[in-house]
Amino acid sequence: MSAPDVTSTSFGLVIAYLLPGLAGLACLPFWSQRAKSVLDTFTKTESNVGLFLLVVMVGLAIGLMIAALRWVIYELLLCRSYRLRPEDFAHLGVDEKRLEAFTAAVDAHYRYHQFWGGMSVAIPFLFVSWLHASHNDLSSRFIGISVMACVLTALLSGFAAISSYRNYVGRARKILTGG
Repeated sequence: MSAPDVTSTSFGLVIAYLLPGLAGLACLPFWSQRAKSVLDTFTKTESNVGLFLLVVMVGLAIGLMIAALRWVIYELLLCRSYRLRPEDFAHLGVDEKRLEAFTAAVDAHYRYHQFWGGMSVAIPFLFVSWLHASHNDLSSRFIGISVMACVLTALLSGFAAISSYRNYVGRARKILTGG
């Protein structure tokens, strides 16, 4: 059995959970002065390894919560007719090459679905948080343009999430069924 590709797996997990989680974490300073103080310290030279680990752990926790919401939105609702069935996995353990190919499909497609779907969930929260904190300082025209940019970004992320999920299911089904 060959060694797993730690680099692509680690990268996949970072983009699937940590990056959307950090986008979610970026919302907190707009609502909490304490969170703002902690993240201000983190971005300055007073930061330390413990604070770094705290930020990463909180980012991962938020990323996992975002992943649950992404799963409901995309996999249960929007893509419910296009998903893998339990019987698709019946032959996964039959040979090592099939398992390696399936793992590669997860890394090449599903992790990107998780990223794009997670960002399509996090971006509106980040935008609302930013708008809440700065709406008094902004013109209505700037707010309108910002709303359009937020909606466009969330929609593009959503379409990318759906596309990458469909690519994953299509590729995985071929691998799992030997097609």
